[in-house]
Amino acid sequence: MAPKDAKAVKRPSTKVKPPAKAPRKGAAAVRRRLAPEERRRQIVAAAKSLFLEEGIDHVSMRKIARKVGITQAAIYQHFENKEAILFVIIEDFFSDLLHVFEVAVSQETEPAARLRRAMRTYIDFGLSRTEEYRLVFMTPMSGLVRAGVAIPRTEEAKLTPSKGSLAFGMLDSCVHQVVEAGATRDLDPDLVSEAIWAAGHGVVSLLITHGHFPWTDKAALIDLQIDLLLEGLLPAGSPARGENRGGGSSCPFGPR
Repeated sequence: MAPKDAKAVKRPSTKVKPPAKAPRKGAAAVRRRLAPEERRRQIVAAAKSLFLEEGIDHVSMRKIARKVGITQAAIYQHFENKEAILFVIIEDFFSDLLHVFEVAVSQETEPAARLRRAMRTYIDFGLSRTEEYRLVFMTPMSGLVRAGVAIPRTEEAKLTPSKGSLAFGMLDSCVHQVVEAGATRDLDPDLVSEAIWAAGHGVVSLLITHGHFPWTDKAALIDLQIDLLLEGLLPAGSPARGENRGGGSSCPFGPR
């Protein structure tokens, strides 16, 4: 028997340490600090997706933050509210539309041909950006007003024009030039602008929401819609009208 005062021999521990836990998938990405502009783009993309899926009124800042993977407090460092995010989405859309408008109408010298080109550009652009088009043009107007979008033709739009009011102003300008050139019946140019926008929107929204319909020929449908609308602006009995053109005269609104 060993003496009481003998030092005990320390035996090595036989306990096995559990393996370190692997980081949760995506955790590193969530913790990674992004540059402010990159984080803003991430928030805008997440909000756009939620707005489209659930509707603006059913989406909260908390829900957007959760989708991005940040805290509710963190999202307020970038945007005051969801309307501020919506405003960015709308302005980006109209900024791009304004650019393609400017490029399109600069290719025409005659006012009537510029108007045709502007209308076709609007339809083509809407059909190329269907999700954003739904959000901007097929969302209750209250959401856009709360977002601070200046309504065209208002004093607010004149003082601080939004990209949307500038884009509509370009269409308005094309119409006024055609009417003032005497190429149309005696019509109110503001009313003509509204009719053209309404017709263009009708085509775009139908093709977006009823893609399953067995359309005969979508491209031909768009051309015919523009023909019918623009030729309807011409004076009665004008040789440029489709039914009166015969063989030689050409429509002042230019070729398709």
